[in-house]
This record gives sequence, C-alpha cells and structure tokens, in this order.
Amino acid sequence: MTLPGTDTLIIEQPWGVLRHLLATRYRNDVHNGHGVPIATVSERGFLGPLRKLLRATAFSGRTRFDLALAERGQPVLLIRKGAGKPPTQVSRPDGTPVGSVRHEGHGAYALLDPAGQRLCLLHEVSSFSPGAIAKRDGRRVRRDVLNLRPGTPEPVRSLAIAAAVAYDVVRGAGTNHTSGGTFDFPTLT
Repeated sequence: MTLPGTDTLIIEQPWGVLRHLLATRYRNDVHNGHGVPIATVSERGFLGPLRKLLRATAFSGRTRFDLALAERGQPVLLIRKGAGKPPTQVSRPDGTPVGSVRHEGHGAYALLDPAGQRLCLLHEVSSFSPGAIAKRDGRRVRRDVLNLRPGTPEPVRSLAIAAAVAYDVVRGAGTNHTSGGTFDFPTLT
C-alpha cells in the first residue's frame, strides 16, 4: 500500500511570484492530515537546456516528466508523462506498472489499470481540493488536499495518490501555472 496509515494527504509546493512564473523543476512536499511530513515528490534526472527553456513557457505541460514519490528517501511510486498529452504512467520502483491517469477534461481524471481499462474516476474514490495558498514555516505554499475514501483498494489508492501529487503534470500545466491562457491563481485560505 502506498503511504499507509493516512487517508488525508496535504500536498504543498513553494509559491511565490518568481516560482509561479519561472519554475522549471517539479517538487512537492506531502504531509498527512496532521501536518506531519511523510513524503516528497521530485524530478529524477537532468532536464537539459531545451526542456528547461520549454518549462519556462506555456509548453511546460507538454514536456516529458519523470517524478518519484519518495517516503523517507525511498521511492514508492514512479510517475512519468511523455511529451505531448499522453496519459501519466504510474509504476512501482522495480518497474512494475500500477496503471495510468488520464485527464478527460472538465476536472475529470480517469484511473486506468496497466492495460488501459478504466477502473474509476478520481472523484469517485476521493475528494481533491487544489490550489489554496497557505503558510508553512513562515513561507507561502500552494496547498492541495486529497481525502481518500477509507479502505480504497490497490491499485486505485496508488493511482489516486499519484494523480494528486502530480496534479499539475496530470492536468497538463506542468511547472508553468500560466499555461493554458489563464493564470492559475490559487484560492486564499
């Protein structure tokens, strides 16, 4: 089971004007419902100058992403999206496929098994609230909150967690929150 012992995840990323407009690497911190740090999400590998340049533009969401969700420094899920708009692939650290997440538009995200068959939609097994601005340790963060239904089985649980921790990648914004023609101004809490 991915991140056992909690059904509420608070996903935070640094938020500020320069970070909001110019960030090129994807990075989040994951806390449980009590605010205790439990995992991190970060990019694996080297970006390269072309991808770095594209990440600073509205094309960021169409670049390739290779993320690792790590608990206590050990990867528990690998989250990959190829160039363009393919589904986001989720696997275990040993390469075993868990499934994929596909953005279906209008806030709908399908959770798919390794063969590409729909298991369910994200909102059928969880509630997800993206984009609140909050403070943690004196700095501003964008806070997304995932509340999983207790007892959500695998692989749906892992796919829902992957969709939430890689939300900007899954929805196609990448690291550039101004992509898509509108500013991604989070709500204030």
